[in-house]
Amino acid sequence: MGKKLTINDIAELAGVSRQTISRVLNNKPEVNEATRNHVQRIIEKHGFQPNLQARSMVTRQTNMVAVLLPDIANPFFSEIVRGIERTLRANELNVFLMTTEEDVALENSFLHLSQTYNVDGMILCSPRLDEANLRKLIPKISPVVLLNRNVETDGAACVVVDANYGGYAATKYLIEKGHTKIGIIVGPPRAYSNIQRLEGYKKALQDFNIPLESDLIMQVESDNKGVYKITERLVKQQVTAITTYNDLAAAHVIQACTDLKLSVPDDISVIGFDGIEFTQFMNPSLTTMSLPLFEIGNTIANILIKMIKGDETYDKITTVYPILKEGRSITSINALEKKHGVRR
Repeated sequence: MGKKLTINDIAELAGVSRQTISRVLNNKPEVNEATRNHVQRIIEKHGFQPNLQARSMVTRQTNMVAVLLPDIANPFFSEIVRGIERTLRANELNVFLMTTEEDVALENSFLHLSQTYNVDGMILCSPRLDEANLRKLIPKISPVVLLNRNVETDGAACVVVDANYGGYAATKYLIEKGHTKIGIIVGPPRAYSNIQRLEGYKKALQDFNIPLESDLIMQVESDNKGVYKITERLVKQQVTAITTYNDLAAAHVIQACTDLKLSVPDDISVIGFDGIEFTQFMNPSLTTMSLPLFEIGNTIANILIKMIKGDETYDKITTVYPILKEGRSITSINALEKKHGVRR
């Protein structure tokens, strides 16, 4: 394999200065057409690819955006990334994607790596990063758009799902179906959205004068791990409904109920959160608090593009509200009583 060509090599082959090569690569106007065409022919002939880091030292831009995710396997994130990528590509920006499986040490190392690569901006979809640490880092890595983190600081914008409203609406829907013994499975601790979702659940119970039972509040330590066993514990508490922190958790709940010889919704009702596409093909189809995931990705990308361009017309905080999407995973208490012949 031959030596990788540098800008200096191309300048020597073309018989022009290094500055002329740089101007051609960056589409600057200070080069006459004949010289520009001559340089481009040399570049194409030798398949020259400029070093992005070296180029960024001149332009102060890499046309790269770093996106930090906890888990690309989760359809919630993959659909948001699809919206982000499509919008960035349309604006000639490339994505540097990083997944960390919710490892805080990895997340911090990736943030520092992004500084090294001098990316033009960052999108952080991480529930785990410490807020105090974020406030120190953001000025160094800005512009930054955060998903589901409300961190008010210079150089950052936030797109936040109103999980409080979503938790309230999901619980209220179950209560209106006659359920009063409602279990909730809360996602990993420290995640802003999980704290808010639980607050919404508590507020709905309070508004409908239903006593809060702490034994019906269950929390997983990491995403979807332990949901199966938690479902078994809630079933023993004789809940008639379970509300979850995402659709994947709801799918685990339904599987656990099936293994326990319980029918959803004939024996127990289940409601999810996110509205990922596969839930409509589940059996039964899942009732969920649905979010426009692709559009959220599009919104995040458009805000970051404005920040990169120095356009200050973007909103510092954009709130997205989930909408109830009815499936067949919930039934009313009246229907349950009719089936079982007893009040529940």
